[in-house]
Amino acid sequence: MADLKSWRLDFEALIPDKKLQIDPPGYDFSMAKDPVGMISSSKPRDRNTLARKQQALFAKATAPLKQVGMMCFMAWMFGNSIQIFSIFMTFNLISAPVSAIMSSGEVFPRDEEWKQLDVLTPRLLYCLVHAGQLVFGLYKLSAMRLLPSASSDFISTMPVPPVLEHAYPAL
Repeated sequence: MADLKSWRLDFEALIPDKKLQIDPPGYDFSMAKDPVGMISSSKPRDRNTLARKQQALFAKATAPLKQVGMMCFMAWMFGNSIQIFSIFMTFNLISAPVSAIMSSGEVFPRDEEWKQLDVLTPRLLYCLVHAGQLVFGLYKLSAMRLLPSASSDFISTMPVPPVLEHAYPAL
């Protein structure tokens, strides 16, 4: 049988010497020792950071513009006929912007660290984009004749206005 001492491996000999290791360029050993001190150190807030944050808020405010445009185009493509899909689409045209406007405060919270950051203007722009979708949804309801527009829609004793057009089946 072979002697087991010849198969012995000394793991302590595999640890490289600390003096032989070379740090990569830009590496600072003092920063690596205390990462908490690096985080807690306050940097001076410059105008570029404020401008970038403001630009990010405006980008967030105009982000739903493509979605709103696509929803309005899809609703226009559905037509004005009264079908279950067009009614669901019109309901979505009205309910989505209302919920987005109601939750705009959560989308644009006021940052306590950046008190000089303007949150009101992007929030108003965000609400304006969604108000455009809401107006198109109300127009769509009116075009489908689901929005009450005549006085006879509210009072049953008033006469119904005359019909302006007729549809006849082909023979």
